[in-house]
Amino acid sequence: MVHVGLLEDNTRIAKLCATMLQYAGHRVTVYNHPRICLDSLLPDLDKSSLSVLSLPLPVGVPGVHTARVVDALIDVLIMDLHLPDIAGIDVLRVLLSQPQTQHLPLIFCTAATSTEIASALSLAPHALCIEKPFTFQELSQAINSVLHAG
Repeated sequence: MVHVGLLEDNTRIAKLCATMLQYAGHRVTVYNHPRICLDSLLPDLDKSSLSVLSLPLPVGVPGVHTARVVDALIDVLIMDLHLPDIAGIDVLRVLLSQPQTQHLPLIFCTAATSTEIASALSLAPHALCIEKPFTFQELSQAINSVLHAG
């Protein structure tokens, strides 16, 4: 069983992915907002030093599951690059800047432009990208690939 983190602000996509991944036997933590994801994965991070993260978390963010700090230990993070309030590329920069998350296996599951995807992959060449719309088979193959790489 793999513990999958899913950073996806679209509630329907998040529910669909979580259901498919749970059916495949994975444990899934859905982060419906980038701040929730970063707070969970990097609870000790000084957010005041990072201007992009110093904004308050919006009140009443709807979603599948509000992650808790106990959920922080994930095996792979699937993330969209188009996110509310904080750009996916900025979330990626924060994750890569921290020792706890710089080697975290990543999958970009996105409808971003090819330029945005190329930018993200240039920062995280170990990551994989699957474009929306995607199949469950593509998602499963991506998880297996990033977990067995290097």
